[in-house]
Amino acid sequence: MKKTKKVVSLLLTIIMLTGFVTGCGSSESKSNTSDSAVSATGMKNPTASSKTYKLGISAYPAFYTWYIPQAEKFFEKNGVNVELVYFPVYSDSVQAFNSGKVDMISLAIPDAIAPYISGIEYETVLVLDNSNGADGLVGKKGINSISDLKGKSVATEYGTIEHFFLLQALQTAEMTEKDVNFVNLSISDSAPAFIAGTVDAACLWEPSLSKAQTLEGSKLLYSSENTPGLIPDVLLVSGDMARNSPDDIEAVINSYFDGMDFYVANEKQAIADMAKGAEITEDEMKVAMSGSRLFTVQECIDAMDQESESYSYLPYTTNRIAEFLHSVKMIDSVPDDTKKMFNSTYLKKVLEKRGSKPVPDTKK
Repeated sequence: MKKTKKVVSLLLTIIMLTGFVTGCGSSESKSNTSDSAVSATGMKNPTASSKTYKLGISAYPAFYTWYIPQAEKFFEKNGVNVELVYFPVYSDSVQAFNSGKVDMISLAIPDAIAPYISGIEYETVLVLDNSNGADGLVGKKGINSISDLKGKSVATEYGTIEHFFLLQALQTAEMTEKDVNFVNLSISDSAPAFIAGTVDAACLWEPSLSKAQTLEGSKLLYSSENTPGLIPDVLLVSGDMARNSPDDIEAVINSYFDGMDFYVANEKQAIADMAKGAEITEDEMKVAMSGSRLFTVQECIDAMDQESESYSYLPYTTNRIAEFLHSVKMIDSVPDDTKKMFNSTYLKKVLEKRGSKPVPDTKK
């Protein structure tokens, strides 16, 4: 997984989300917590719950939004201790959550499916974004359309949301994976391979997508803007946290939306908070965020509960992605009822107390 997440290229990814372009966490606050994780902890509110919850994040724009409540001390305001734990390799964050090393994780929906099937207890409690240009398929000079990829090498990671996204893109030109030379590389390796000229095209998410497009003559062939709702990124909480600390989950969600309110009212500072955490420039952060469609509280609830046969409904999207993962033998079966993966209860409590206010327009 964004899944696994284009100057404006979204998708779909999750899940998505690489260490090639950037590391997260300011140099002042970084300290090694494991071989693959860096912790960036804010001050603790002495009146908050005594437990510190670890939230795993990796290199994807919508995941950087957690640096706003950290920098502006909204976790402390809401009486919850949260430690952001950065993973340079996205898949390491997923493994850490599955093994109980972090209590919460930001990830792309595809990476929530295998744990669910295997019986790992968790709840999906918040929608962070839909890729709206943050994922994309980019080709080198001379490749001007998807049909030009016939017989050409295309890099992305097998079985990830970017793989799924690539198949959707090829389908628009009445092509399949058999029409290209598929090169199985992690997202973090796909971007450097493309820039080095060792592959003809690559499916990537931000911020690697924007970096890839700096290659002279490169062209964005397809973007998650073309597939609204296909690549959702969410927050998962562990079964233990859901059972024992529902109030703290509500506090985390409130802190997130305090961050969204701050982003709307103080965009420049919010971008600076995220850029500092991500260790990229503010201009780069603004470009990266332009590929994410952020959600209001009500929109999060609707995405979980408002049934439809479209990608606007998370259980439908999850089922379609599960069918893909099963077809490529990444999972043994398709979940019987993907509705059970989502719990909008906390969001409804947040809605009662704070309403559903506007979120940042990242495209402006």
